[in-house]
Amino acid sequence: MDTLWLILRLGLSFALVLGLIWGLARIKKRVSPTNAGTIQVLSKIPVSRKGSLLIVEVGGKKLMIGATDTSISLISEIDIAPETVELKEERRPVELDAYMFGMLDSPESMGYELDPAEMDALASLKKSQSDSKLAGSVLSPGTWRQLAEALREKTVRS
Repeated sequence: MDTLWLILRLGLSFALVLGLIWGLARIKKRVSPTNAGTIQVLSKIPVSRKGSLLIVEVGGKKLMIGATDTSISLISEIDIAPETVELKEERRPVELDAYMFGMLDSPESMGYELDPAEMDALASLKKSQSDSKLAGSVLSPGTWRQLAEALREKTVRS
């Protein structure tokens, strides 16, 4: 009988706590209704550990606000120009095999400008491609020699 009484008290206590949480949530909604369309934070930039700059939109106006732990202050009303559409650079697919094996006329025909060192590297790469089936792969000794030569050219000895 004592166990039944304990389970009943536990169930009633749990129901009371859930009812209190539900009731307080209803009261909070009545006291402070949330209207998401009233204030909108457009951007937030932290400027220190405790302070940040915010750009908010309130009633169609855009405001810059400084906010810290203890205060909020209006810095200015701002006019933000509508965002411009960025023009993206046109990209073309490149056939790397054709480029590597010299099937194309020149890098300039593909829209690339190479300096003389890169042209030498390209010429040695084309020459090594015809040497063996492993040429150009990690397994090829020629690839490692080319890497060592390129690193020697790039390093400055003092």
